[in-house]
Amino acid sequence: MEETKDQTTEKAPRRFSLRWQLAIGMTLGFFVIFILFALAVTELLRNYFGPLAHTIYYWLIAFVFIGGLGITAFSYFLVMRIIKPVRSIEKTIEAFQEDPMTSQRASEGKINDELTDVVKVLNRMMDRLQGLISAQQQFVSDVSHELRTPVTIVKGHMELLNRWGKDDPEVLADSISSSLAEVQRMETLINEMLNLTRAEQIPVENIKDMTEVDGTVHRVFENFKMIHPDFNFTMDDDLLEPAHARIRQDHLEQILIILADNAVKYSLDRKEIHFAVSRTRHQVEIGIQDFGEGLSQEDAQHVFDRFYRADKARSRRKGGSGLGLSIAERLVKAYGGDINLESAEGSGSIFTIRLPLVSE
Repeated sequence: MEETKDQTTEKAPRRFSLRWQLAIGMTLGFFVIFILFALAVTELLRNYFGPLAHTIYYWLIAFVFIGGLGITAFSYFLVMRIIKPVRSIEKTIEAFQEDPMTSQRASEGKINDELTDVVKVLNRMMDRLQGLISAQQQFVSDVSHELRTPVTIVKGHMELLNRWGKDDPEVLADSISSSLAEVQRMETLINEMLNLTRAEQIPVENIKDMTEVDGTVHRVFENFKMIHPDFNFTMDDDLLEPAHARIRQDHLEQILIILADNAVKYSLDRKEIHFAVSRTRHQVEIGIQDFGEGLSQEDAQHVFDRFYRADKARSRRKGGSGLGLSIAERLVKAYGGDINLESAEGSGSIFTIRLPLVSE
């Protein structure tokens, strides 16, 4: 097995270097042109002055020889300049083969030519691949960490039933109910982690979707008014004209739903949620405010971290996984925007989203 690995990573021996192939080809081409030029000059001199002395022929031969050496040196130097990006690409690919998370990148050089374009594409591809590798590693780590507890709970109930609980109808019903609840929680958790991973891998340069922000905000606002009739929802809309952002409509809706749902969950006494939408010269701003429990300064600094819960027991009762706000933040940043939180304990929280406007 080790022998096979060495065979796959060992570089094939070069029979004839590319730099020498190009250098010799260019030298021959230039040298032929130079010889033709020398012969043409000789013929012109002969026609003008008549038969030339042998000394002049010797000087012409020496001139051709020295000129050939100069052409060879110039050709090799020119070829080295041309293939420099190729050597950089080769070294970068070798480094990536040895360590997929290498920070080495191919040098773009100063000349903006086709090889420079290839180098840029290679560097972007490596950034993309490393992002996917990091997301995969993070996903596996998160899954193994967060599923450990529900799997242990389900296993405990199954062992209990296997020992004696299946003969007790009350214990049997309780174990089945608890196990189903944990399985449902695992399913929700996995779906949210997949959403988070997808949010981190949105290719910004390929985004072509444009969404009319005001209509989307109003649609989410009306939906929450309908499904939470015990809450008082208010809206401040300062948009005087349509505002479009380069973001998929379903992603904007997902962000707003996460923030609004979070506001509803943590509004215990004062059941009031306030939406606001406005714009600056280059951005559209969306705010969602609740007047609930609020967060301490320390908790507010970690609220967008994966699986972070200010009160884990209370969040578990409310069905929180600690991933919703992380998904919202990744989505907003993937589309070139930003999201921030202002919160105070006992006074509530305000989440503000800013997205770049698309010029009409």
